[in-house]
Amino acid sequence: MRMPLSGLVVTILIIILGIYDLVVVLVSGTTSSVSDFLVRSGFKAPVFVFGVGFVCGHLFGYMKLEKEE
Repeated sequence: MRMPLSGLVVTILIIILGIYDLVVVLVSGTTSSVSDFLVRSGFKAPVFVFGVGFVCGHLFGYMKLEKEE
């Protein structure tokens, strides 16, 4: 089974973001991490976190697949 291009791009971006976050935490501490940014943004502008959740739900939510022929 071949991974679609969109799935490959999303997977690569998640891996890159994870590596970036790990490096930032090891060098600067947790106050510079992606998670800390999301938490602080959520308190200042909850609609931002809602938007991120909406996009993640759209990307990773269940979608009925068509049969491959």
